Amino acid sequence: MADFKLTQEDSVEPLMERVRRHDIKYIRLIVVDLDGGPRAMLIPEYELEYAMIYGIGFDGSSIAGFAEVNQSDLIANPDPATFLVPMWETPGIALMFCYISTPNGSLFEGDPRGLLKKTMLDLEEEGYGFNTGPELEFFYITEENGAMAPYGSGEYFDLPPMDPTEDIKMETMMCLEAAGFQLDKVHHEAAKGQHEINFRYADALKTADNVMLYKLAVKTIAQKHGKLATFMPKPFWGVNGSGCHVHMSLVDLDTGRNIFSGPDDTGEVSEDARHYIGGILSHSRGLSLIVAPRVNSYKRLVPHFEAPVYVSWGYGNRSALVRVPQYPEGFDKTARIEYRHPDPSCNPYLASVAMLSAGMEGISRNIEPTDPISENIYDFSASDLEKLDIGLLPENLGDAVDAFAEDPVVTDVIGPYVTKNLVDLKRKEFEDYNAFTGKDWSESRSEISRWELDRYLIRC
Repeated sequence: MADFKLTQEDSVEPLMERVRRHDIKYIRLIVVDLDGGPRAMLIPEYELEYAMIYGIGFDGSSIAGFAEVNQSDLIANPDPATFLVPMWETPGIALMFCYISTPNGSLFEGDPRGLLKKTMLDLEEEGYGFNTGPELEFFYITEENGAMAPYGSGEYFDLPPMDPTEDIKMETMMCLEAAGFQLDKVHHEAAKGQHEINFRYADALKTADNVMLYKLAVKTIAQKHGKLATFMPKPFWGVNGSGCHVHMSLVDLDTGRNIFSGPDDTGEVSEDARHYIGGILSHSRGLSLIVAPRVNSYKRLVPHFEAPVYVSWGYGNRSALVRVPQYPEGFDKTARIEYRHPDPSCNPYLASVAMLSAGMEGISRNIEPTDPISENIYDFSASDLEKLDIGLLPENLGDAVDAFAEDPVVTDVIGPYVTKNLVDLKRKEFEDYNAFTGKDWSESRSEISRWELDRYLIRC
C-alpha cells in the first residue's frame, strides 16, 4: 500500500502564523474511533509545534476497539490540511483532525482515517479519484411532558410555521459555509422533526472529514438553542428513519473524465459503473456491518419508509438499494450512483474504504448486476423476488456481523486488526441488546427500547 508522512515539521511555521492571526489559544485534536465517533483532546497553542513534529500521546486502551491496556500508547499526529477555526466552537479554539501512529512511528492499523488515506493514495496510483457526496438526515428533538418528541409538526418540504427550526438551521448553515462547506439544498424531511442539510461532494477523505464537522456543528448549535439533534438511525418507530445515502463516482485523474458517464448523454451509466454496481450489490450483505453498524440501524431497514431492504438497483428508483439519479441535462458530468444502504451513524472513513473496495472488485472482475428494476420493489411478492433473483439485506446486527466476517473482499481491505475488533464489539453490542429486551429480534424490532435511546440518541 502507498505510504504517507505522519509528522509535519515543514508545516509548523505557516500553521503557527495562522494560529497567531486568528488569536487561537487552544487546538482541539480529533481522532475518530471505530464507531465513527469523534474523540478529542485540547492542547494549548504553544504545544502545537511539538505536536506537529512528534505527535501527542494518548491512552488507546480507553477507546473501545483501539488497543489493549498492556499496549495502550498511541500517538495523535495533527493533519495541517485540516486546520479550522469553526464558528460553532468556543472563541479561541481551532480544530485539527489527526492520523494515529504507534510509538515506533508507523501508522496505527486501527486508525479509520489513516486507512482511508492509504486507500485513496493506492487508488491514485491506479489513476483514479473517488468522489463521494452523502445526504445525512437527522432529527431535532425536544422534551415534552418528560418524554422525547420530534420538534415541530412539519413534513417533507414544509416551511415555517409548520417547521419551527428555521433559526437553528440558519445558524447551522452560516457556520458550515464559514467553515468552507458549499451547501446544496436544505429542507424538512418526511418525518416530523426530521431535516437534511446537503453539502457538495468532494474526494472521499475530505467528505468523511466534512461528515464529522457537519455532525458536530448540527449537534452543538441545536444544544445552544435548547434542543437535541440526533443522527440515530431510527429514534421513533412508525416513521421514516434517518439515512445517509452516499453518492459515488470515479474520475480518471489524467483526463478528468467521469468514468461512470455512459455514451452520448443518454442518462444511462457506463459499463464500468454497471460493474461497480455489480460489486456493490454482490457485497451488500458484507458491507452492512460497516454502513449500518448499530442495533438500531436494522429498525430503519424495513419496507415502506424509503429505506432499502432488497438487493437491487434501478434508474431513479428510491425503493432500490442502488439508485442511479436521473437529471435532464449534463449527465456526462453528474453521472453517479446513490447507495441508499448507509445510515448517519456509520463511520464515514471505514464506509468509504469498504464501498470503494466492493465497487472496484466489480470493475476488476466485470461483475454484471441483475437487471435494473423500475417498479416499486416494496410491492413485490416473495415469488416476484425469487423470480428476479433479488436477495435481502441482513435482518439484524447479528446477521450483519456474520455476513461481514464471511466476506473476504470487505474484511481484507478493512484489515485483520479492525475486522477482529469490529466483530467482537458488534457481537457484544447485539448480545447486550438481546439481554436487555429478553425477547427475540422478531418481537423487539418494532419498538425503540430505552437501551437504544441511552446508547445512541446522543452518541450517534
